[in-house]
Amino acid sequence: MGCANTKVHGITEWHTLDELPIEIVFKILDELDTYTIFRSLHHVSKRFNEVLSSYDRYHLNLKLISLKHFHLIASRIRPEQITELTLTDDETSPGLIELFLSKYSMNTLTRLRALTIMQINDEEIINQILISIADHSSLLNFSSITIINVEELYSDIFIELLTSILSKPSLRKAYLDLSYSRTTSNPLPWLESNSIRHLTFIGTCTVSFIRNVCIHTPQLQTLITDDLDFNDENDLNDSPVPPDNDDDSDDDDDDDEMNDSEDVEIQLNANVNNNENQLVKKEKFTSIESVNNLRILKLTSCSFTMLKLQWLLEELTNLKQFNLITPLEYDDETILDGSRWEKFITNLDKFQFVFSVSISNSTSFNIDTCLSTFQKPFWTEVKQWFVSLEKYDDVAVLYSLPYIDKSYVVVTESPPLEYRSTAKKNSLLQIDAMKNVRDLYIDTAGKIENPIENLPHPRFRHVTNLFLHGKWANSGLFLTHIQSLVNLSTIQELTRMERIPTTEVVILFNLLSNLQCLRTNTTFLDALNAAKFSHTRCLRQLIIDSNQGENERPVNTEPFCAMFPRVQYLNIPVDSVESCKYVLEQLKEDLISVVFEIPENDSLNDSDDSDDDDETDDEEEKSTLALFAAWIKELPKEYRSYKKERYIHISLK
Repeated sequence: MGCANTKVHGITEWHTLDELPIEIVFKILDELDTYTIFRSLHHVSKRFNEVLSSYDRYHLNLKLISLKHFHLIASRIRPEQITELTLTDDETSPGLIELFLSKYSMNTLTRLRALTIMQINDEEIINQILISIADHSSLLNFSSITIINVEELYSDIFIELLTSILSKPSLRKAYLDLSYSRTTSNPLPWLESNSIRHLTFIGTCTVSFIRNVCIHTPQLQTLITDDLDFNDENDLNDSPVPPDNDDDSDDDDDDDEMNDSEDVEIQLNANVNNNENQLVKKEKFTSIESVNNLRILKLTSCSFTMLKLQWLLEELTNLKQFNLITPLEYDDETILDGSRWEKFITNLDKFQFVFSVSISNSTSFNIDTCLSTFQKPFWTEVKQWFVSLEKYDDVAVLYSLPYIDKSYVVVTESPPLEYRSTAKKNSLLQIDAMKNVRDLYIDTAGKIENPIENLPHPRFRHVTNLFLHGKWANSGLFLTHIQSLVNLSTIQELTRMERIPTTEVVILFNLLSNLQCLRTNTTFLDALNAAKFSHTRCLRQLIIDSNQGENERPVNTEPFCAMFPRVQYLNIPVDSVESCKYVLEQLKEDLISVVFEIPENDSLNDSDDSDDDDETDDEEEKSTLALFAAWIKELPKEYRSYKKERYIHISLK
């Protein structure tokens, strides 16, 4: 009957991983970092050694490997096999950047496609890395550059190299975090056209800078930045502007620039809960050109007014996705009006936002009235966009579902929050509402409540970084309440600077079954010591911050090593060379890298400022530093060490 004698050909059974076709093995290796590949497969079999030798898509990340493993990897990987590279000089990989550059010349990485530079504060080293990348005749497939650095000022050489890289014909993606606080108007002249599709600036960009970027980046599809600065923009509006409605407006008229701008007519509600009095207002700014391909815009800390938001969105006619996050206590309450948003977001396919708005001066704000503007058919039926609204004493937080920000702050103030949502009947959306949150901040001084009733799981199920701050609540049920709010088994990093009662601190660490990193201070360590605490699982990183807390001091290393006998990466303030020796001896089984912080002499902070005392303090300071410097020279040859200011970096393995 038809298929009775049909035979299936070409199906092969593989009994072991060693028998898989090399194409499939390569696909598996594509999903793994270089350290994991060599740790798992090196010397497993002769065939796998041959596979590792022929594989040519390695992603080498210095942040993930120790000195010992770097030597192994560097002896096995040829430069042309590296396609992705992450170079960093933070506390987990001290000195590795110099070692890498001594083993690999950047111009030998002929197949490099993506480069990430993180926290390298030596501009000479950065320029050494970038020179080969900036050459347009080499690395013809180089497509992605990421630079994360805290420096505020950069030389002309760095700017010239970076500008050349950004204009590289093959470049498609750029992520630039050049400092923690800067406005990106200069130093990026953008004098040449480029082929970038996806661009991220961490910081505030002036609108004129964005105009220039768009002109020279005509293929730009995604733009991500913190905020836009309108301070240098001329409001080209002819009509008077009430100062109370827009502090950033400019009353100066310029008839010569009228033809270069577009009129924006806005119906402005005086209050989100009062639609009777409306004010017709026009704002005019010079148009943003060459944005036909821009599909995604993300503003992660938007501070400018709703008037300017509307102007911006009406400029970007082809935009399909808009993400908007305001800073805490954003002061334009009209952003909470869903009816107003409807007028200029009809072209969007996706609109995700978190609005944290101050309502301390509002006498008429009503949570239900506000939510009703987002319950209309446009939101729930046409777009199928759902929102939740949390009202605290003087702040309203309105957000689309799921919540898009990776950070969330749990407020435990009184009175308790009021919670509303347009997704009440969508249980799945309610369960997954906080699936994007990775950093959770909890004030431990008050009562913790879950605003959503009858959830089958904790509200926060995917948090990896937990920040507990404030005095610990007296309630014996505090940890039980935390567990109802957050899945503690997913926490990888804990930050806590204040004491925790001895009976509860042990319970907390037992609940944090996957903890990998602890950031704390000596105040918290005292509480652990009082509880006779000992953490037997291996911590990947332990950072003791001597700058946090009023009574911070060097760590008493003997009880510390008993509390944390297994640590891989350690930052610790110490008071003597003997303390350093004790730490190295007691933690040598697992310790990969340690940063010892040398304290300043207490006498430097005394109130007696006589010249004689100052000279004595200086002599003691020099003597202390000399003792540490002499000790470094006596370290075993297999250790790699260097001293930078008051910090001693040592790589053991």
